[in-house]
Amino acid sequence: MKQIFHMEDRKLFISMIALSLVTVLAAVTLSLAVAAYVNQAVKDTYAGIVGTVAQKYPQAEAQVVQDLRLPGAGSVSLGTQVLEKYGLGDGSAADTGVAAGLLERLLPAGLVLVGLVCIGFVFLLLRYQRAVSAQVTGLSAYLRRIDAGDYSLDVRDNGEGSFSLLKNDLYKVTVRLREQTELLQKDKTALSNLIADISHQIKTPLTSLGVLADLLAEDPPETDRRAFVERLRAQLGRIQWLVAALLKLARLDAGTAAFKSEPVDVGSLIERALEPLQIPLEIKKQRLTIRGEADASFTGDFNWSAEALTNVVKNCVEHTPEGGKIEITYRANALYAEIMVSDEGGGIASRDLPNIFNRFYRGENAGENSAGIGLALAKAIFTAQGGDITVRSEPGEGTRFEIRLFHGVV
Repeated sequence: MKQIFHMEDRKLFISMIALSLVTVLAAVTLSLAVAAYVNQAVKDTYAGIVGTVAQKYPQAEAQVVQDLRLPGAGSVSLGTQVLEKYGLGDGSAADTGVAAGLLERLLPAGLVLVGLVCIGFVFLLLRYQRAVSAQVTGLSAYLRRIDAGDYSLDVRDNGEGSFSLLKNDLYKVTVRLREQTELLQKDKTALSNLIADISHQIKTPLTSLGVLADLLAEDPPETDRRAFVERLRAQLGRIQWLVAALLKLARLDAGTAAFKSEPVDVGSLIERALEPLQIPLEIKKQRLTIRGEADASFTGDFNWSAEALTNVVKNCVEHTPEGGKIEITYRANALYAEIMVSDEGGGIASRDLPNIFNRFYRGENAGENSAGIGLALAKAIFTAQGGDITVRSEPGEGTRFEIRLFHGVV
């Protein structure tokens, strides 16, 4: 019942009920008129009989009236025999006059009533059909405009009918389509920018490779040849790292990177992250200290987290002078595991701090070969696992990265 009262056509139901009530009242009125006519006809018949008897047999007047009120069995039997004698025994002939009177007086009124009721129902149905057609036409026009790319329309309806519910659902779909369209446009813009950034980042080492190839083609002395080959290998390594990092960023942006959800021991994670940095640390004779809680752990992906941490420590190695100190401390509490990486480098300028994790951003103290990808990749990896990374730095006082990875969030 609740659904019926909330339907768009409840007005039609109310109108039909009202018309039905009017019809019932008219039918009752017509029935009362029929009863009055029949009563009047019977009364006239009784009056005729009593008048005839009273005129011919005045002494039988009281007896006739009594028999009309409560006829006796003998009187009924005798009267029936007399009626049959004159062909009125089956009662049909007696009713002919009454029936003819009913047909003549009441049939037109009954036909008019039936006609009005039919016209009323047809009118209600036509009006309902017209209202439904108007609603459908409006919704069809709305959908055509949506199909044409116009998502600015608003067809929300505060009513409770079925069309109101349909309009609200269509508006929700319109909002989702608009959001998806905006996201697709953003993805296209991001992809275009990424392609432009990749081209820009790879252009420099490719140019260097071309120059080195030309120099080697001139058959330089053996000493120069070896130097050119070393520089060639360095540029090739840079291109390989750039391509790998950019592909990983693209996977993270597209949401196609698969992250595991497993217990990760922080001590083992730091050991894995430092493996590719042992040679740079030795070359620059930097001192590395590691302090932390032996049982510190979190839930995440070991390999992705190790790569992200490698990029953070690599940044500290690049900006710490020879013989400088790099410190890694870690701990865990009931909510998260925290890793802090500090260096004794030149620090980060205050205007660079808000952008330090933006891809391809190079601050004023960036190295010559810095592409501005490592820290952006690290933040993307930690964020994808529900973690976070922040930085604190003062020029001339070093830099400290703070990484938080929450338990059970991937």
